[in-house]
Amino acid sequence: MNIYENINHRLREYILKKHGSISSFCRAVGIKYPAQLTPYLKGKSIPGKKLLKQLEKDGADIDWIMHGKKNKTISGLGSLLAQSSYKLEMESLMSKTYLLYQQLSEITSIFFDAYAVLNQNLVLDEFTRSLEFFLGYKDNELKGREFLDLIHPNERAYIRNHVFIEKEGSLGCELLSRFRHAGNQYIEIEWSAYANSIISKDCKEYVIVARKVKQTQHIAE
Repeated sequence: MNIYENINHRLREYILKKHGSISSFCRAVGIKYPAQLTPYLKGKSIPGKKLLKQLEKDGADIDWIMHGKKNKTISGLGSLLAQSSYKLEMESLMSKTYLLYQQLSEITSIFFDAYAVLNQNLVLDEFTRSLEFFLGYKDNELKGREFLDLIHPNERAYIRNHVFIEKEGSLGCELLSRFRHAGNQYIEIEWSAYANSIISKDCKEYVIVARKVKQTQHIAE
């Protein structure tokens, strides 16, 4: 067993936790060029006496960096306090980033109420639960059922030819169709199909997403 294993990872962890960047650490301990640390951070060299002295002066736990064993003496408290301001800054930055992400999501996201996966034969194959709930069916009631059976008979031929043959489930395919509800009534649904052919060109699966139309009306069969 190599007693110096993973020194580079612990060294990088210490530097980034306390200083935020390699450059900041170098400025703090008096290392002129950050590139001087590259062999140590890549695990090609083991820190020598000079670097260890700089790390110790900076408040690093040398035993942990070199051997992975924490020094449990009270001296670690000073290092912890030195890191506190950096941690607070990071938490503030992460909070702001999360808030921005939420705001962007509200602006750009396209919401849907249900999704399912069809196999190449247009049979409901996986992840049918949300579609079942959406249309009022019981769990697994739609699994193994042909997707087009849920579409109003007057629209099936068009959807088969236009969506799954001509456009092959491209992203631009968005429709408004009548779907069979569990109560044997048809309701208007906005939906889209996307073909996933990552496995092979001859073996496709289709992802279906659907959402309610505002003021949805139940239409008698």
